Amino acid sequence: MTTPLSHPAVCSQQQDSAGGSLPLASIAQNLAPSATLAINELIAARRAEGRQVIHLGFGEASFPLHPALRAALTEHATSTSYAPVLGIPALRQAIADYLVRVRSLDVSAKSVVVGPGSKPLLYVLLQALEGDLLLPTPSWVSYAPQARLVGRRVIAVETDPTDHQRLTPQALSAALESARQAGANPRILLVNSPSNPTGSMFAPEDVEAIASWARERNITIISDEIYAELQHGWRAHTSPARCYGEGTIVTGGLSKAFSAGGWRLGYAALPKTEAGARLMNAVQALASEIWSSAPTPIQEAAVVAFSFAPELSTYVHRSARIHGHMTGRLYQTLSDLGVPCPRPAGAFYLYPDFAPWRAALAARGVTTSEGLARLLLDEWDIAALPGAAFCDRPEALRLRMATSLLCVPEAGAPEEREAALWNLLEQADGLLANNNPAAVAPLPLPMLARAQERLAAFVASLGAPEV
Repeated sequence: MTTPLSHPAVCSQQQDSAGGSLPLASIAQNLAPSATLAINELIAARRAEGRQVIHLGFGEASFPLHPALRAALTEHATSTSYAPVLGIPALRQAIADYLVRVRSLDVSAKSVVVGPGSKPLLYVLLQALEGDLLLPTPSWVSYAPQARLVGRRVIAVETDPTDHQRLTPQALSAALESARQAGANPRILLVNSPSNPTGSMFAPEDVEAIASWARERNITIISDEIYAELQHGWRAHTSPARCYGEGTIVTGGLSKAFSAGGWRLGYAALPKTEAGARLMNAVQALASEIWSSAPTPIQEAAVVAFSFAPELSTYVHRSARIHGHMTGRLYQTLSDLGVPCPRPAGAFYLYPDFAPWRAALAARGVTTSEGLARLLLDEWDIAALPGAAFCDRPEALRLRMATSLLCVPEAGAPEEREAALWNLLEQADGLLANNNPAAVAPLPLPMLARAQERLAAFVASLGAPEV
């Protein structure tokens, strides 16, 4: 079949059927875009139509780029040569020094690899490591798809929703045994603390227990610590690598603490062992065939970030305070409304459970988290993501709500919005370090106030919770 503009000699073999040209591989036939990225585009389209949507669907650190990083990027804008596959030496050293200084980890520059975001590094690690994946749920939307893309089975491990999504050795052992009986070979445990989607963070004693469990069974831990700098102050962050350095890989990047998601700069710190060196060789080989190197100007600027000068340290601590303040205020609203929700300890996420209104929601045709998210968006202009997108049970009426965009002014020129955000950061020092918003005067955040009001109206529309 040809079109009027086709050249017969060239286009005579065109086919419309799915089995003709451009056939998809079986693994690609049911792929869907990442839910977190898809909702961002959906909200942009709705706002372009004039809808006043409360955007709780996308977790993007939204403060202005620090001038020191802007200057560093400008200075190195003409650095157009390819960088080494594993990263420029100065950056690898800066990241190693940072992890030693801030997280008390045993890391050297030789054990650090830099990539274009931590997301592709996680993917390459799953390609390079042996075995199937133990994944505490709920979990970030991309962990399970990445594992399946590289042919790994995903074994869900239940966390305790009544105790900050606590992960226990007992739950891990039960999942491990069940997976082995089903013919799987779990060798990797991927943890994320603070967590996306819940904002929960492991208690230090639980980190020690998880690390001890993994060591006894020769399970490799991948610890995604992208939100580690955004602690809310009432629980200390502890990396499993402090307890199990020979078996833990730590990943992180610039996107959350430095509000530089679009820079796409991530790192992985591997164990300082012979096994770690072999893994590094495999990661280097895979990276050389996939992305060659992270952008050189971004790497040069990242050296400044991870050197953590006093003004950058202040910037990160202030942004963490603001994120904690916003998340804490919305958490308090949900609690006052009777909505069960683990208290967030870091990042900018909440994971409320609307199960107490299951009957009222069912009367409106809502029986799943996807249906609940659709109801909130269509009838209340509240954008949130369904728990099902995070490997939760579809029938669980839980949602992931992100507060990170609630501080961004709705109106004004770009320079005016940026000035307002800098002014907000200046007010962070007056907030309590333990994130108790009830003990301080609330910061003026119109979008947050609107989210609180709209959620209160939604819950009121459901009537009294079930007993």
